Amino acid sequence: MIECENCGTMYDESLDHCPECLSSVHETNDDGEECGGIYEPISVWIKDKGRPEIICRCQFCGALKTELIDHDDNPVTIMSVATKPLANPPFPIERLQELTDLMGGQGDMSGYYR
Repeated sequence: MIECENCGTMYDESLDHCPECLSSVHETNDDGEECGGIYEPISVWIKDKGRPEIICRCQFCGALKTELIDHDDNPVTIMSVATKPLANPPFPIERLQELTDLMGGQGDMSGYYR
């Protein structure tokens, strides 16, 4: 058993991440240098109709990685991470029409602005 450096939960060392907070330690970066930052879950995705994965970003160096969701993972934490981009989008909502136009999108968003 190991202790999660983020939340203190004890979990099996065979797991890639803490099943409670979905975090893990970033041991070494791509150059083989020690990092020691905490990988925090930032989103959830399903790649090519496969199993759902957690997208993680290192709080120290910004590196990204994915981890398969395990059956022991806390479903409330998974849902919280999965809905975070909806509650706090990575762009200003009031500029959604402008962003849609810039990306070549079609449609009119004017009815959504109040």
